[in-house]
Amino acid sequence: MRLAVIDGGHAPDEAAMLAMIRERTGNEPLGVVKTLLYRPERFGRPFSDALDCVMRGPSEWSAGERELFAGFTSLLNQCPF
Repeated sequence: MRLAVIDGGHAPDEAAMLAMIRERTGNEPLGVVKTLLYRPERFGRPFSDALDCVMRGPSEWSAGERELFAGFTSLLNQCPF
């Protein structure tokens, strides 16, 4: 389920960022980007911080290996990013 507010309910700074992405790429920003930028103080920043810790923090796996695991998992889940 996707909330309609994710497509157009962003604060001015975040809406400007999405507009810049549209202008530079010629494409609509991915839903994950819109989600991270919608009320970033509640979800976007905490999620990004946690993801950074998982992907770049201490581990027996290199950052490259973790990126490969994430990419393969996205492929299996049919995610476009």
